[in-house]
Amino acid sequence: MIDLSASIVTGGGMLRIRIENARTFYNSGCAEYFEDILSKRNNAFCDSACGFLLLDSLLQKNRVNRAELIITLDERGRPHTNFSDLDFSISHSEGCAMCVVEISEGANVGVDVQRGRPYSAAKMDELAKAFMTEEELSRFGGSEHKPAEFFTAWTRREAYVKRIGSDIFDNLKCADLSGESFRDGIITACGRRYYYSINARSEALFHVEQSDEQAKGE
Repeated sequence: MIDLSASIVTGGGMLRIRIENARTFYNSGCAEYFEDILSKRNNAFCDSACGFLLLDSLLQKNRVNRAELIITLDERGRPHTNFSDLDFSISHSEGCAMCVVEISEGANVGVDVQRGRPYSAAKMDELAKAFMTEEELSRFGGSEHKPAEFFTAWTRREAYVKRIGSDIFDNLKCADLSGESFRDGIITACGRRYYYSINARSEALFHVEQSDEQAKGE
């Protein structure tokens, strides 16, 4: 089962207090994870803090025992849990934060969200050459829905990279996504459009808890 939530990023001193209060419910093995969030400043802190609060809400909703949960970070900063049936991924982009939790044996999930920018067709063509394969470029060149296809192609790669714990620059053109399963959607909030993609096993994506409509900015 996959559950997801998204929100508009907010700031203010209460964010730090909410993180510290939530921390008391977690295993001490999560110390590095919390210190990583609290050490950030300005927009980076607000992004990470809102992402965590979405995670915390989803864990409570799905009755995950936070006192037994240990979250660690690998050398690339990808979070991992000590539960074999629990994985999560957080993404944020220019005012929007999104979190996806997978609860099933062998859980492994990645998500990416990107604000849709008003690029010209020429600019999208130029940028697409940096990460799309030749086959994708051929389809993209004749597309009548360029913004949707452009941002979906990008978020799919980012979600895939987050799931496998690699570097986006190692997997731009060389990533083979043909056998991968994705759930794509759009969040509309505050007059902005945000494109997102979730990468997981096909059977997990079939049981996405929330609909795209429910994932709209709260």
